[in-house]
Amino acid sequence: MIGQVWPITQFSLNDLSGLRQLSLAQNWPHSSEDWLTILRSGNVFGHRADSGEIVSSAAVIPYGDSGSVQSAALGMVIVDSKARRRGLGEALVREAIRWASNSQPPVPLSLIATLIGLPLYEKLGFRTVETLHKFVAPTNVPTSAVTSHANDRRLAPLDERLTNTVIDLDAAAFGYRRDCLLGHRIDQAKTGCVLFEGAAATGYGLLVRQGELAVLGPIIAPNDDAALAIVAALTANSDGPFRIDLPARQKSLFPVLESLGFEEDDKPPIMLRGVKETAARPKHYYAIAAQAFA
Repeated sequence: MIGQVWPITQFSLNDLSGLRQLSLAQNWPHSSEDWLTILRSGNVFGHRADSGEIVSSAAVIPYGDSGSVQSAALGMVIVDSKARRRGLGEALVREAIRWASNSQPPVPLSLIATLIGLPLYEKLGFRTVETLHKFVAPTNVPTSAVTSHANDRRLAPLDERLTNTVIDLDAAAFGYRRDCLLGHRIDQAKTGCVLFEGAAATGYGLLVRQGELAVLGPIIAPNDDAALAIVAALTANSDGPFRIDLPARQKSLFPVLESLGFEEDDKPPIMLRGVKETAARPKHYYAIAAQAFA
């Protein structure tokens, strides 16, 4: 370890601009709206240099029933290039582990690793449980090529009346309730839709703008055909480029996405710490919200 080390500090909404500048300096695409969702949904902390500049960050997003945290995601672990090799990143991850371990009861901590962070996470007890496949379509998606085989299926715009329905669908697919995060993500979304089969809501999807990029997710659906119908609905009246991140268990969808013009761009590991066994999420959890939310 070399150079000065600063104490870990908690960040608030007042730090939004500094956090945005930190991520921009590392060429991370997160918008001010992304950071606002993160600050409102979890615990954001990091290091501030003597000048007041924010030089590192991490976010812990708790999930669970009201008053009971059952799991948490670690994301937005960033260290500015001029502040590296001081142990700041390790200090932040250890702080997140301390928080998860001190919860009552202790909760598992998940993350999606960058290649540069992978050795640190392995050193601190995280293990790879799956890979995430990032797909990007540089042009508009030819939604006319997506055909549905269900006669009783319809897609409705996501509005305030359907918010609680979507939050319940998400909890069943994700494995934990994430009401706070999802409420803010819905507010942030440019568009969203809810899938009905007959009278029952069985899936949903969001499209969130990240600068020029249109991020698809979360997407919850009962099967591949329904998931593709949601992708088609979200992209129909939106301009690309598009991005969608899917866990490896959804590999049956990869060739179809590629036929629609998506190209695989990255395969980061999904990592977990704090439980002996991994409870696989149901098959109908198709696309994640964002890597920051694991």
